[in-house]
Amino acid sequence: MGTLEGRRIAVTGASRGIGAACCRRLAAKGASLALVARDRAACASLLRTLPGGPHDVVALDVTDEGAWHSAQDALGRDGLLHGLVTAAGVLAPIGPVGTFSIEAFRRTLDVNLVGTLLAVTTTLDALSRAQGAVVTLSGGGATGPFPRFDAYAASKAAVVRLTENLAVELAPNGVRCNAVAPGFVVSAMHEETLSAGPERVGAAYYERTRVALASGGDPPEDAADLVAFLVSDAAEGITGKLISARWDPWRRPEFRERLRRDADLATLRRIDDQFFGALSRPGPR
Repeated sequence: MGTLEGRRIAVTGASRGIGAACCRRLAAKGASLALVARDRAACASLLRTLPGGPHDVVALDVTDEGAWHSAQDALGRDGLLHGLVTAAGVLAPIGPVGTFSIEAFRRTLDVNLVGTLLAVTTTLDALSRAQGAVVTLSGGGATGPFPRFDAYAASKAAVVRLTENLAVELAPNGVRCNAVAPGFVVSAMHEETLSAGPERVGAAYYERTRVALASGGDPPEDAADLVAFLVSDAAEGITGKLISARWDPWRRPEFRERLRRDADLATLRRIDDQFFGALSRPGPR
């Protein structure tokens, strides 16, 4: 995938989980990083383990618009930002509809969706000057129902559609935007599922989570590798896509060419007669 030497990349949710894995991978490829998260101490601890640099910690709440504007100089270098990875996210509230507060629902949308948008709008000038790349993180519920996790599912579906919109809107600026589906990556977030218990979560998903945590789940490094590809020059021409780190053969050159060529591949869309009518019509006898 080549080097990221000389590239400045900001990563939200950098203090743990997928965000931290992305930081490790991007630094190993030579990028200079802005580690963005509320937990300054955790980011500082991670920073000390990263190769290369310079790297910086930017401690802020991704929902705080004022904090984002105050941090602009720390995020980019020389007015340039070559990549933005929005890995910050929260899972709660958990439970059947009607059992959680609207305030809790709204908070999750604020972090997962509005926090993603704020990251983009705040850094847009620096991204445009560098003709950089945005990578957002999808999650459960983005492409199918995820009952009892209504706020998380709704926010992640919205993040993917926002990413598709941004890909179109920012194309004239030379900025690419893609979303990554990381798979079932074991993180502290899933401890919330076990803590909620099978009655609130649902017995089947509770058991799936328990087994995944016991087995180690999907490696966060797979998602981090895909993120590193998408912010690199090797992904030139790929934009507006939702790509699965686990299920899509994104490392294969022929699949990458399909991503560039096929406008309907790897997107949120309705599967109906608009695209697949020929399959439902009888062929010649």
